[in-house]
Amino acid sequence: MAIAAWIGEVQKFFTSDDRKWFVIVPVGLYATYKLFRTCYRESQLPPGPRGWPWLGYTKCLGSDAFKKVQLLCKQYGPIISFRVCGKLVVVISDEEIIREAAFKTRTLIGRYPVLTNHILAKRYGISNYDGENAINLRRILVRGIHQILPDATRGINPTHCPNTVVDDKLKVECDNLVQFLRQSNGEPIKVNPIFRRMVWHVVWKAAFGTDCPLDDDKITELLECVAENNSQNGPFQFKQLLPNALFPILVRSQIARKILGVHEIWDRYERLTSVLTQAVTEFRSSPNRNTECLLSVFLDNKDYPVSENDANRLAFEIMAAGVDTTTLTLIWCCYSLATGKLNLKPGEPFTESDLEVVHRLASVVPMALPHYARFDSHLGGYLVPKGSLVFYNVYAVHQTQLRSLAEKNPAAVCPFANQDNRKPKVHVCGSPLPFSVGSRACPGFMFATRVIIRVINSIVEEFEIFEGPNQPDLTKLNGLTRPPVTESYQFATKN
Repeated sequence: MAIAAWIGEVQKFFTSDDRKWFVIVPVGLYATYKLFRTCYRESQLPPGPRGWPWLGYTKCLGSDAFKKVQLLCKQYGPIISFRVCGKLVVVISDEEIIREAAFKTRTLIGRYPVLTNHILAKRYGISNYDGENAINLRRILVRGIHQILPDATRGINPTHCPNTVVDDKLKVECDNLVQFLRQSNGEPIKVNPIFRRMVWHVVWKAAFGTDCPLDDDKITELLECVAENNSQNGPFQFKQLLPNALFPILVRSQIARKILGVHEIWDRYERLTSVLTQAVTEFRSSPNRNTECLLSVFLDNKDYPVSENDANRLAFEIMAAGVDTTTLTLIWCCYSLATGKLNLKPGEPFTESDLEVVHRLASVVPMALPHYARFDSHLGGYLVPKGSLVFYNVYAVHQTQLRSLAEKNPAAVCPFANQDNRKPKVHVCGSPLPFSVGSRACPGFMFATRVIIRVINSIVEEFEIFEGPNQPDLTKLNGLTRPPVTESYQFATKN
């Protein structure tokens, strides 16, 4: 009663005519401050289009989202912003600003799990998250990869490698590929499923330390699930940009997933992960498991025990994400050689410098993985408020690099010094950013690089590559990955 009486007295005091300004003036000043502060912060944002309240600029969503985002970057400059679903989206298309975000302000910019990726990963693994658990898992993975790394090459002949398990498997798969291409007699071949299975077998050996027990049809089916998801699960989609608060509902409700349109992606993901989870369970319980493989590095790590769910998710990230991006890069290598965008002299090996050319042409993950601003940041002279989604427009960076290289040498896509059939690196522009940059770059990049170089050298030593008849599927150009429109090639034996 005493409190109620006191409140009544205070209310009576401030509502009297001669004292009401005690309330009106502070409230008015605070509202004016908030208005000016909001207007000032809005003026500090990167330029970009404006859209509907909350929904934002919806033109950047849909089947041609990637193309529209590229047009916006050309129109507004190297760093742009727009709002979608209540979120501020910042897209960076300048190499220097991307490196600033990845290195100078990396503690302010973290990895962000967009909604669909979040409900699939369920807070486990490293590709979508950036907390202490993800950082520790990344360190273990990088250490494990360096222990089983296929050795560097000179041509197709590997140098000394102390751990030959993966190296021997890679040699067997390359020999099988060459034999298959010989038997094709120069007929057009759809290389995608062939490269997928080959890379799957190599990566399985690296992950589990044994040969894969699955037959080719099953492997093809599983990897088709991965490719379909990556081609449909682009970052600029309404279902991706909805609030992550919907996570508990979508994980538990099949009806909710159907309403949002993610049920097919969910089903394909579950199909693959059920196979990998069973394989991890069998591997974990095996008394004679190989101790020199990636999964053993995780399971036997005493400094940071890895949970069962994290181990299962990491198996997916290694087998699915690693195989798909490596396969797409191999196809882009074939495309570059077949179309003359990359030329090798007779007897000249395919080198890491050549692969840089391919990365610029390909931009396999064109917008990298989504990031967000943990705190207010400044990039390229603009304000990036806390909570903003940040995308690295790797595709635009590579296009700028290609234009710069073409201006310096119009006769070549990427002019490196050529003397005595050797190709030392001469950096006439920035290095490519194939799978993001900085501390969150792809941990398996070097492993994939050595696999790709070995495979392509096995091919170019015996064959010339030509484009086959193709029916481009332009519906797959708005996903997470960017496949080449050419999938059919002819491999003619060299004289």
